[in-house]
Amino acid sequence: MVDSTGKPEVVFLPGGMRSRVQPGISLDQAARDSGADLQCVCGGRGKCGKCRVRAVPAHASKTALSLPTEEELRALSPEAIAAGWRLACQARVQADVTIDIPEESRTGIQVIAKAPGSQRVFPDPAVTRLSLKVPPADLENPVADWERLGVGLGRNEKTIVFDPDLALLRNLPEALRQNGGEVCVILDNSGRCTGIFEDAAMPLTGIALDIGTTSLAAALCNLETGEVMATASAINPQVTCGEDVISRIAYAGQSGEKRAQLQDAVIGGINRLIDQLAEESGISPSAMADMVCVGNTCMHHLLLGIDPTGLGRAPFVPAVSRPLDLCARDLGIAMAPGASVHMLPVVAGFVGADTVGALLATHPEPGNETVLLVDVGTNGEIVLACGDRLVCTSCATGPALEGATLCHGMRAAVGAVERVWIDPDSLEVRYRVIGDSPDRSVPAAGICGSGVIDAAAQMFSAGIINPSGRIDRSLDTPRIIDQGGETAFVLVPDKESATGRNIVINQEDIRAIQMAKGAIQAAVTLLMAETGVHAVDRVLLAGAFGSVIDPVSAVIIGLFPDLGGANISAVGNAAGDGARLALLNRGKRRDASRLARKMAFLELTTHPRFQRTFAMSMHFPRMAKRIGRSS
Repeated sequence: MVDSTGKPEVVFLPGGMRSRVQPGISLDQAARDSGADLQCVCGGRGKCGKCRVRAVPAHASKTALSLPTEEELRALSPEAIAAGWRLACQARVQADVTIDIPEESRTGIQVIAKAPGSQRVFPDPAVTRLSLKVPPADLENPVADWERLGVGLGRNEKTIVFDPDLALLRNLPEALRQNGGEVCVILDNSGRCTGIFEDAAMPLTGIALDIGTTSLAAALCNLETGEVMATASAINPQVTCGEDVISRIAYAGQSGEKRAQLQDAVIGGINRLIDQLAEESGISPSAMADMVCVGNTCMHHLLLGIDPTGLGRAPFVPAVSRPLDLCARDLGIAMAPGASVHMLPVVAGFVGADTVGALLATHPEPGNETVLLVDVGTNGEIVLACGDRLVCTSCATGPALEGATLCHGMRAAVGAVERVWIDPDSLEVRYRVIGDSPDRSVPAAGICGSGVIDAAAQMFSAGIINPSGRIDRSLDTPRIIDQGGETAFVLVPDKESATGRNIVINQEDIRAIQMAKGAIQAAVTLLMAETGVHAVDRVLLAGAFGSVIDPVSAVIIGLFPDLGGANISAVGNAAGDGARLALLNRGKRRDASRLARKMAFLELTTHPRFQRTFAMSMHFPRMAKRIGRSS
């Protein structure tokens, strides 16, 4: 019941999290505040329908929650609303209520494929350590601790040009007196003393961090040997505020409080990764003295607490593009007290430091080979390297290719369909589910990005959809059904699914896939036209998603234009690997800045040929049916 402060209580099932909330708060915000597992793909706009929840009992929806909004009336049937179903981002709390979050509305534990690459680099880090003995002060020469340390570093009180770090000063007296004047100090790139190393026997380490829209990935590296000592990854906690960058920009633009919430969420996620790295490696966070971050421009701004709304409107410029050197503690990142954070440069509003990092890790030497680097995600970043030229662009693919926003789309978590095969004669479907094994049967709960691309490719190859993307209702198969007024193809029958409902790809899903793949194809087409390139030698698919999609399926649906028989390969988390190279070698940071300055950016939103090229690119290629793919 409402307590003396007038705050109603919300209980979230099945986890049982509960909290007192301000009257009028939305259910999705209440879920975030209480730690309940609830996804919100569209950032609270009521567009995706992925935050469906149910008031228990059903009549509580009428008495304890606000009236259904227009968005809810469009997304939910009258029968569903009568049964207590609501959209969490739209329904507002007015009185005590219990809310059941169904499995399909939870974020799940995503399988994140962001292992570090194998490329090696000669260690020349931006931070080093130096052991020295500082003589004690005496009555004849009562020199202060910091000034005596400066003398030990080859300076005296007249030539010290840097102010001491406050955290260092707090630790310095005890360090000098405990160890008889023996200290191990950390020096940054400029020679400034930033801290005292507590245990000289412990390796000096740093963190390469990739801040993705969907996930975070960190690698702990020995700065003196280059060894990767531990890795950790997690969902970016900001996903509860929106699945893609446009949703995050809109959410941050609501208020400074919302922007701070996004920053706090990602900083909290980073600190949890640091704890995981420390536990796995046995290295104290106090020995983690440097960090290099990559991420798209929106993630870059949200990490720093910068208002990203300028990225979402013309002329789409970032607040800053140059590389930045910051203090970790100023951001709230729990590393060594004087640890630094280096942000690789960004190129444009939607070509960020992650693209620069990926290029740093994969960029071929200038020559005759033409290479296309594509990061397929909620925002597609593309770089064409031709001779000595680098031209880049970005396109808004949306989250459809990663499974989100689709009727039964989900992240790459246990229970997600990740591979699809359709027999072209019988139209029977085989599929593979993440987590399923001979020892453990996992029913399908939805379909993730790699499964989405497979499904579209197989449906096209089998003639279930035509080049325009329309599902052929004339086919004699019980798998083509009408669902909620939409034609749909059943991938997983209700008896086999975890939800007890058919898992389908419907006509609206196909359109979303066409929009996403059309944006990438159009971007590549215009980049090639801009550079006069008629054929590409290699295509490098970067990012966690690029590592798991089937290249044959990508070609079948026309994710790329006809590239003249280019070799297509996955390069893994190239952005994170670029961060690792820049962490271990300061020369790589200079290389990253050079690459960023060298990249010419092609703006598609104002390109005179984009709309026509995009419209043509939405069609599936006119190729023969039944293009096979081995299992």
